[in-house]
Amino acid sequence: MSVRPRGVSKARCKTAAKLFGLAWVIFSMPVFGDEAVDSGENIEEVVVTAKRDYFSILPNQASDSSFGLDMSLVDTPRSVSEVREDLIQKFALRSVDDLVRLTPGAFTSSFFGIRGAMDIRGEPADNYFRGFRRIANPGAFNTIVRGAERLEILRGPVSPLYGTGSIGGQLNYIPKSSKSDGSKYISGPSGDLGVTVGSYSQQIVFGEFGMPFTVGESQGGLQIFAEVEDSGSFYDLYEPSSELLQVAFDIDVSDSTTLEFGLQYQSSDSIQVPGWTRVTQDLVDNGTVITGAPPVRNRNGGVDLRPNESGFPTSAAGVSINNSFSGVGTFCIPFIGFNRATYNGQELTCLGGNSTPWISPLTNVGTAQISHDVTFIDPQDYADTDVYTVYFDVTHTFSNDVTWKNQLFFDYMDHTKYQSWGFTALYPDATVFELRSSLIFEYESDGILAENIVGLSYRREDLDKKHAFFDETFDFRDMIVGPTPDDRIAPAVENPLEGVVYNTDEAGNNTTIASGDPGRNFNQEEISVADTVGVFFMSNIEIEDVTILLGARYDKFDVEAEDIAVTLLNNPWSDLGKVSDSVGEWSYNVSLSYRSESGFVPYATYAVANSLNANQLGGVIPASVPTDEYLAESELSEIGFKFLGFDDRIYAALTYYDQEKTERSGQLSSVTQTFSKGVEFELRALITDQLSIIATATHSEIDEIGNIFTVINGADFAAQNGLTPDQVYGGRISADRDTLTGPGAKLERGGLPDNIVSLYGTWTQELFGGEVNASLGFTWVEETHMDAMRSVLLPDYVVWTGSVGYINDRFSALLQANNLTDEEYYTSADLFESVVVKPSEGPTVSLTLRYAFGD
Repeated sequence: MSVRPRGVSKARCKTAAKLFGLAWVIFSMPVFGDEAVDSGENIEEVVVTAKRDYFSILPNQASDSSFGLDMSLVDTPRSVSEVREDLIQKFALRSVDDLVRLTPGAFTSSFFGIRGAMDIRGEPADNYFRGFRRIANPGAFNTIVRGAERLEILRGPVSPLYGTGSIGGQLNYIPKSSKSDGSKYISGPSGDLGVTVGSYSQQIVFGEFGMPFTVGESQGGLQIFAEVEDSGSFYDLYEPSSELLQVAFDIDVSDSTTLEFGLQYQSSDSIQVPGWTRVTQDLVDNGTVITGAPPVRNRNGGVDLRPNESGFPTSAAGVSINNSFSGVGTFCIPFIGFNRATYNGQELTCLGGNSTPWISPLTNVGTAQISHDVTFIDPQDYADTDVYTVYFDVTHTFSNDVTWKNQLFFDYMDHTKYQSWGFTALYPDATVFELRSSLIFEYESDGILAENIVGLSYRREDLDKKHAFFDETFDFRDMIVGPTPDDRIAPAVENPLEGVVYNTDEAGNNTTIASGDPGRNFNQEEISVADTVGVFFMSNIEIEDVTILLGARYDKFDVEAEDIAVTLLNNPWSDLGKVSDSVGEWSYNVSLSYRSESGFVPYATYAVANSLNANQLGGVIPASVPTDEYLAESELSEIGFKFLGFDDRIYAALTYYDQEKTERSGQLSSVTQTFSKGVEFELRALITDQLSIIATATHSEIDEIGNIFTVINGADFAAQNGLTPDQVYGGRISADRDTLTGPGAKLERGGLPDNIVSLYGTWTQELFGGEVNASLGFTWVEETHMDAMRSVLLPDYVVWTGSVGYINDRFSALLQANNLTDEEYYTSADLFESVVVKPSEGPTVSLTLRYAFGD
């Protein structure tokens, strides 16, 4: 696979053909389905009764998704939230960002506009698919929640059944396809077809189809869901498009054996939306941006800055800086007697070709008002992703009611992206494969009932992460003017040194470039294979009203990793070569709960988990293997209570947690200790058969200790050194955090508010032979500093969202509006939070029309 620029314009005719084809297939399926099922067959009749819980807000269904054992949410001794298909549809949820308003403990920072994963309790959460951890999604593609039958958000370490993962939590995605179990006994084919149109040329078409079938005497069901998007957006030059297809079937081979198979394919070319740079308090408070042109560096007359324009390749520059002195930035270290600067009370030496390398002035300096739809986006930016996910389950129940489940899971991603401030990523053929075999059985004796699961698993992660970021520069572009050849860093290519001839020294080492023009190189290429063999057990023991949940797993990790990147002088970035290691670790969970007659269920949980200390893609970092730092331990203490009562009309949960973790953070994956504690509250209530409410509240305190690579806010640095921002905006100023704070400083993690409150009300009413439904609510987010250095304060905000819909027989319509009051607010970035902030979208409106067909 090659890394290549793409234009912003889309092949509209090709997309239109896809939409037409999707509509034709779905409308045609009932015809084919009528032939697939003999009307004379003995089909089980399903009686549908009216539900008073119209939006499906109450967690009144048992699920095995959280721990692998059938438990209702009120009986699950952990902080868990559930969002079912009805709620997704009637709240018009589109992305994981929308889940924040329904989920305590969640606040998703901007990963440059890609809504791929949640942040839970201040940590990036893992994405799971039917209980299997997926390949990490580091700003690669948007997670389409409309493709889910159910979403479960678990806060804290995952169940021992599921292996190892983030201490923050997991988003477990149960696809629509998996509900074929619910459609295989209907009397005939059925489904729906819908379209969403909205502000800024939003265009989405989707459809769903289910049908029963028989093979001999075995009955089964088929389920298909598809969605195609080809839209514009609020942000200039951002035009997201994607295709999602889910296909699944299951079949009862016999009364005791069931097969389940499914496939999900997603394709996306949604580029990243970095947001604003040149961030000052005046920019956030008043929308006033400093304007001015960057220094002239483009000497070759091309459309971007090649390595010999953004730097100077030479062996005098060490391997650690790509054998090239940067011409677009300076790196600061503790003061060593020259090039003195100060920041945060610390004296620094900033390295460069003169005594003040941080000075890189703009020309034609001024100010202007900037609107929220203008960002750092460049027409040359691109992103392409293809993802395939496959599962296959064989479940057999023996005559003694012991269930044996064997599961296969496969996840594949191919992704590339380019951001013209100087970042290129390529993840070719990333794969995860997992096998899991488990026995589920009950034991009952003398008032003790225990539901148990024991099993083993094998997982292989084969990952190749290529990153180019050596000359990333953020503040040099004038966003009012847009990109120019002097502020566009060229994308990396796979053969950057082709045709380059070097001068050498007497020992044969390359010293300078004799001829040729090197392209941008990947300064990281971490290839890793991790094999994990695990054994696990879970036991839910009920002794009258007391429940004890015990779980543990032992994992044997075998890892192999290598960094094969080379510098601009064709020298290896790392001299480690291929490194490998093997180690075994335990993870466990202990919970105690009590179910009272009043409906209150107090509980306490203690959990310890060990997981791979991975890079952004989830792979092993080669440098961490010799030092045994490729595993990280996390610890959770959690107490709380849950309540379900008043004729099962009210569900409430209150949780206090305290958790610690050692992890890898930042672009250079620095070892970081994270400490978080907080209180989470969730309320879901049916006030009447027409009126319901959903409320959440979160208070969190998240601190970290780590020598994280930091890009310093230019305006803040300038103010502390007697300069104006425009005098430093032509380049980048960076340092390791310990240089700026002193070693071992504990800082509050930037960009994450301490307090968040959401309240939403819903209403449904019969009208003209159908049902009208409406929702209205808000999310309030407290003010917070954009970064750990507290350079800019982001104000608090309130965002209102509402919808109104109507359903009559087979037709339904839903009108949904976001940011009703045009609130202007800002979200910090996951990376480079000192220099990048994402402005909010303005009000948007969408209309979804849906037609149901079949039985």
